[in-house]
Amino acid sequence: MSSRISSLENATKYLTSADRDHFFKIKREMEKSGASKKDIEERLHAFMWNIIESDDEDEEDEVTTDKAP
Repeated sequence: MSSRISSLENATKYLTSADRDHFFKIKREMEKSGASKKDIEERLHAFMWNIIESDDEDEEDEVTTDKAP
């Protein structure tokens, strides 16, 4: 297994249970379909970034709401 996939799997400990389940579901489905390790890595990396960006947007919304009069 690639070290990049291992690093991504290690990072799942910071995800919610639902996001972690989704991460491993994506990984299993791509492995079953015969996707290359590079494609799997790219997809999982994109999934993790989507979560990070989503969390950032949520935090920005909270800050905006807190500053509202």
